[in-house]
Amino acid sequence: MDKQAPNETTLPVTVREPGPGEDRDELVRLLFGDAAASARRPEEYEARYPRRALPKGAMVTRYAPSPTGFMHIGGIFVSLINKRLSLQSEGVFYLRLEDTDVKRAIPGALDTIVDSLARFDLSPQEGVLRAPAKDGDASSRGEFVQQGSYGPYIQTERVEIYRDYAIDLIRRGFAYPCFCTVEELDAIRQEQMALTVKPGVHGRWAKWRDAPLARVKEALAGGTPFVLRLRAPDDVSGRVEWKDGVKGVISMPVNDLDTILLKSDGIPTYHFAHAIDDHLMRTTHVIRGDEWISSMPLHLQLFRTLGFRPVEYAHVPPIQKLDRVEEVDPETGETKVSDARRKLSKRKDPEANIAYYREIGVPETGTIEYLLNIANSAFEDWRKANPDKPYSAFPLKLNKLAPGGALSDMVKLKSVSQAVVSRMSAEDVYAQGLDWAREHDKELAALMERDPEYTKRALGIERGGKKSNKRITTWPDLRPQLFFFYDELYDRVDALDFPENVPEGDRQPLLRQMLDTFDPADSKEAWFEKIRQIAVASGYAGEVKQYKASPESWKGHVGDVSMLLRVAVCGTRNSPDLTEVMAVLGEPRVRARIARFL
Repeated sequence: MDKQAPNETTLPVTVREPGPGEDRDELVRLLFGDAAASARRPEEYEARYPRRALPKGAMVTRYAPSPTGFMHIGGIFVSLINKRLSLQSEGVFYLRLEDTDVKRAIPGALDTIVDSLARFDLSPQEGVLRAPAKDGDASSRGEFVQQGSYGPYIQTERVEIYRDYAIDLIRRGFAYPCFCTVEELDAIRQEQMALTVKPGVHGRWAKWRDAPLARVKEALAGGTPFVLRLRAPDDVSGRVEWKDGVKGVISMPVNDLDTILLKSDGIPTYHFAHAIDDHLMRTTHVIRGDEWISSMPLHLQLFRTLGFRPVEYAHVPPIQKLDRVEEVDPETGETKVSDARRKLSKRKDPEANIAYYREIGVPETGTIEYLLNIANSAFEDWRKANPDKPYSAFPLKLNKLAPGGALSDMVKLKSVSQAVVSRMSAEDVYAQGLDWAREHDKELAALMERDPEYTKRALGIERGGKKSNKRITTWPDLRPQLFFFYDELYDRVDALDFPENVPEGDRQPLLRQMLDTFDPADSKEAWFEKIRQIAVASGYAGEVKQYKASPESWKGHVGDVSMLLRVAVCGTRNSPDLTEVMAVLGEPRVRARIARFL
């Protein structure tokens, strides 16, 4: 097979010329002690993590979340794009845990990440995975494992790698220790605010950038903690330009800040760690939210300084929401109402949490197809033309992803959900609906489980074909569509909604005649003809159009008489085909329900 992707080769390693009195090897020894002697060189890591043997054009993508909270819908969105593109190109999709921000880590967040990906069929091929449950017990969850040859896939387990690359940057003159205290940094910030200049360590405020070795020794002897900073380019007036996989060519000013690479505890910042990880894990494409565009000058600088060829970056827009904004005109006093776009908020918007979609009963495939609509507007037409194909057959293309922010649309979500459920088999509706009901409607779940085949027969009514049952939009719709199949729920119906055109005095005689003529062996047409004859004999029009042409001549029409039977048998006017419903209910139950009103 062809080795993949030219972006996996390293660039020629550059070295800054030492300044006066600069002894970089001595500086490394002072900062890292015994670890300096055992540090691996970049070429050793190149050999340890060789280029992947994949077909030409194969994409190696990743989802790299931090374990800091619930699973955001945006995480499922980018994971979907990353996995689809990697699978389509015969590449690899992996999960890397970026847990270097220890203070923000939340217990159980890794469970949420891994289990959410699995629920939406987005589990990675490599990286952090959950091992199979012990003893084949599907109800228990296996331990976490790391699978693949490019790990560890948890950043806090890669600290030594980041340290070794930091040492290499010091030796080549691209990184330096900074001993600024919190108080000093605050004073710098206050001064910069007063001067209305860009905040941060740069220019004359980079006080340790060219500090002599003696000054570093003095700070270390005094026990002053330090961070390691990256030297910004000497010429900060330039620009950096790259071709984004979604947004096209973008140009921005170069990074002019001496950014932290290693914090005082030796843990790397996200910026430093991600560049090393994406290179060594042989990532070809980083597809992420466009909030990271502002960091691109720094990220490209890091790749160049580390001697790596940059990966291909693609920034997808966030899912947004419209807020209604009211403003009062100070001159006229009139209130003007407008809509303002904003990103979905973790704090304010329940639909930001992927668990919300589960809670309201949207099937996972419905959520995925909704997100594919957001990712590429061509998906909707493709789905109409290919109703029977799985969504994975849709050819997702990076350069066809929508560059602008899509709006969260609950109406669209439910429309997609309805279409997805309508295409499911009765077995899938049963399995997925029961899975939801076990958590959110335990009474219904118990009834569904009592006789699975009976419930599947009920769910199979009007299912399949071009006019498949679309009564279920989300899983809460299961109860109103199933309750009349279970006597326990049917018996609770108090006020029955009988048709207005059938007066109370007619109800028993009509139901008595229908009970006497009921034959479960009748076809749908034969049974309806019996109802028509009963209706006409009792003063009701045999056809709806007859009644509409001369309503004063009839009590009602055959549809009213048929509805009387539907309400008596089902307890509701809203049910699928009555003949099919009665066939599932069975003759004894049908007769008992009609007899209830006699």
